Amino acid sequence: MAPHRQHPAQFQLQLDHVNGSENKPRTIAQQLPPLSDGCSRLYLCRHGQTDYNMQRKLQGRGVNMPLNAEGVEQAKYLAKAMKDVPLSAIYSSSLKRAFQTADTVAQLHPKIEVQPFQEVEEMNFGKLEGHPMEVHKEEIHTMFKRWKQGEYNASWPGGESPMDVVHRGVKKITEVVSNTPPKEQVLMVTHGRFNKIVLAQMLHGELTHMTEIDQNNTCVNVIDFDHATQTYHAMALNNINHLPGPPSV
Repeated sequence: MAPHRQHPAQFQLQLDHVNGSENKPRTIAQQLPPLSDGCSRLYLCRHGQTDYNMQRKLQGRGVNMPLNAEGVEQAKYLAKAMKDVPLSAIYSSSLKRAFQTADTVAQLHPKIEVQPFQEVEEMNFGKLEGHPMEVHKEEIHTMFKRWKQGEYNASWPGGESPMDVVHRGVKKITEVVSNTPPKEQVLMVTHGRFNKIVLAQMLHGELTHMTEIDQNNTCVNVIDFDHATQTYHAMALNNINHLPGPPSV
């Protein structure tokens, strides 16, 4: 696993002001600074909305829900925002909701075929999978408290711990970006809790900050990987300026 170093987001993606009145999302390629020498760029995204998102049900590695109608539209907005980015590859979790989102982006990059990976699937919530969060709120509160106290090996009953996700997820992401030549850019669509965990580890070197990282549906995290120092630099986190309305769950 690559060494890590804390890097706060250096660049906040903005809305374009048209004639001083109408706000329209600019494409991501128009907003970001150019890649530094020796760096590759990863666009790490969350999938679009599903019915379980709306119903506040736990949707982990064991739940393979497709996007709902709103999620399909969100994926289209993401694809439009990414259309001018010169991507060399598109990756995703092998779960439907992530693959559908990535495939929608790929439709505007016709020479690229989405490559799915099991290693970047959502955290496994064990026996809580598919259940309303409200039903298990005490268990969830207790688990989050243990994590906050540094018990990152604490796992859901029958499921995974944050460190389980780090071991499979950060390893795979590091493999992908290490094999992405400098100056090239790739996109990967994964999941909310997964992203919180791997971003905390990659950017801070530990998991203390994982509960502070928001991840809305189809958000874009722009992460530059320096091949010489083997470090990650956050250029933007949880960007949803491509969406026309307020964030979903």
